[in-house]
Amino acid sequence: MTAIANTTDHPQAVPAVRAAVATQTVLDLPAKPNTLRNPLRENAADPWMVYDNGTYHLLYTHGDKLVGASATSVTGLSTAPQQTLWTPTAGESCCNLWAPEIHKLNGKWYLYYTADNGTDANHRMFVLESDQPMGPYVFKAKLDTGPFHSIDGSVLKLPDGRLFQVWSSGRSDGQHLYIAPMSDPWTISGPPVLLAKADQPWERNGRLVVEGPVALIRDGRVFLYYSGSACETPDYALGVLELTGPDVLGRSSWTKSPAPEFRRNDAGWVFGTGHNGFFTSPDGKETWIVYHGVTSSSGAVVGSCSTGRSIRIGKVTFDASGRPQLGQPKAAWQTISLPSGDPGAEIVADSTFKLLPKNNTGNALDVVDCSTADAANVRLWLDVGSACQKWRLEYVGDSSYKLLASHSGKALDVAGCSADNNADVIQWPYWGGDCQEWYLDALPDGYYKITSKVGGKALDVAGCSTAHGADVRVWPYWGGACQQWKLVRV
Repeated sequence: MTAIANTTDHPQAVPAVRAAVATQTVLDLPAKPNTLRNPLRENAADPWMVYDNGTYHLLYTHGDKLVGASATSVTGLSTAPQQTLWTPTAGESCCNLWAPEIHKLNGKWYLYYTADNGTDANHRMFVLESDQPMGPYVFKAKLDTGPFHSIDGSVLKLPDGRLFQVWSSGRSDGQHLYIAPMSDPWTISGPPVLLAKADQPWERNGRLVVEGPVALIRDGRVFLYYSGSACETPDYALGVLELTGPDVLGRSSWTKSPAPEFRRNDAGWVFGTGHNGFFTSPDGKETWIVYHGVTSSSGAVVGSCSTGRSIRIGKVTFDASGRPQLGQPKAAWQTISLPSGDPGAEIVADSTFKLLPKNNTGNALDVVDCSTADAANVRLWLDVGSACQKWRLEYVGDSSYKLLASHSGKALDVAGCSADNNADVIQWPYWGGDCQEWYLDALPDGYYKITSKVGGKALDVAGCSTAHGADVRVWPYWGGACQQWKLVRV
């Protein structure tokens, strides 16, 4: 920092000098990390997300109650404490609470959700009301959808202000989409109208299903996205209806895309991509999609309608005609710039740490035989607190960090700067290469996923071994305990 002249004899100069110091201090501060890698939050499904008054609010299915989490940066949603928004009592909405959504209508927040009395066929839709997005909420109404199974309710508010409820209903010939007018946010004021059936081949994997409708409106054009096929299949995907006719309650006024708009990405190890929502960036300039998916270490599909799913996000673009483009589900090794206006993740302060893998916290990241040689192998070994098990973490300033072995001063490095799966991890003199710099993404309970800047693969215990001497490599992140590391300051 440039030296400031002594101003003791010139009091009138003090305010200007203080301003200069403050400005320089701000300029000298490193920029916060402005990237993330999916998944955004693990062990959660059916996401709904809004940004309001400086805070993101994320809701998701929990089953026995309605829950959510809040953070000022989208990166904070992975570790934000779970909040209970509503706990049901005995009765027709006691059980199996699914797919919560919040909408701000007429100055109030309305939470729509699905529940039953313990029997799936009796699923119906309910509404809560609050002055704040995360409550406290009061019960407002049961939506009148008739004597039929009804799930995944959402509000469609047209540009002219008219309200409609859209949802999915299980009938004898499949799961269909329905729409009905609303006189206010808690009252359906007309009979349900069939909107769409699972009549395309891609909507019929596992079962005949179209569900989870959600609106995206831009420049007067109305798009209704929905999920098709059985939720436990890898082919669970998103389709779209566009309002192209004059009558919103007329099935012929909606044009269905014949193919999915957003689907499994086999090369990226992302499957079952469905049940989405949309949210706006903090500065209001960007539209983003939030959805859930499943993955595994081998690329094979795992997961079901209730377990194994994680929440992910991606940026929506618009083509020259104004049609939304959802892109392709991002792999865990792809880095994403944060929504515009997001303040970014908090910087992990420079310090010395032990790195302990979650699958055996009695082991520590270790340089073999405490070698100081270039290319010495990095492995796991019994945590004995030696110098070759201590790593100096330093923020580089471009969202990434370097990790320097305390005993040698050499950097944690991906051998040969390889972007391949299973590339070895060694120590090497620090020269600023991408293979020596790492992203940190916070996970619950003080753990982190540590991702190589080259190739985007996660720091991983080979074979998920818990043994002393297990090798450390890089591998695509799939959420295993052998890919999650606790940073213990020493």
